[in-house]
Amino acid sequence: MIYRLTVECIDGWHYDHETIRVIEIDENAVLYDLFDIIREANGFGWEHMHMFYLGRNPRNMKIVFGDEKEYYGKECRPYDSTLNQIYPLGNLKFYFLYDFGDKWIFQIRKSRKRIKAEANVKDLRIIERIGDDPLSQLYSE
Repeated sequence: MIYRLTVECIDGWHYDHETIRVIEIDENAVLYDLFDIIREANGFGWEHMHMFYLGRNPRNMKIVFGDEKEYYGKECRPYDSTLNQIYPLGNLKFYFLYDFGDKWIFQIRKSRKRIKAEANVKDLRIIERIGDDPLSQLYSE
C-alpha cells in the first residue's frame, strides 16, 4: 500500500511563503527514503543535519529519529525505521527538521486513505507542489 503524505513547511529562519509538497511513498519505506524525497521536493542538499521527530507541537520532541545515539538527552530511534513502524501516531504529530541552524520545520500529515500500489509506478513520487522551495527567495534576490 501507498501513503499519501502532505509535507508542509511551518517554520524556518527565512520562512516567509507557503511551501507544501504532496508525496506518495510505500508504507514500508524507511525514513532515509522519506528524507530523500523531501530533500528533492524542496531543493535542499545533503550538507545539513536533519532528523524526524514526533511531538504534540513543533517545539516538543517526544520521540526522535536520527543518526545520532541521542539528541539533547533524548534517545534517537533508528533512521531506518519504516513508516509502518511510526504510524499510527496516536495523539502526536510527525515533523521533519532540516538544518539545525536555520531550523526548517515541516509537518507531515498522512491522508486517511491508503492507495493500492500500481504496477510500474515508482514507490515514491512527488505528486503536487504548492509554493516555491523554501530557499528560493534567498537566492533570487
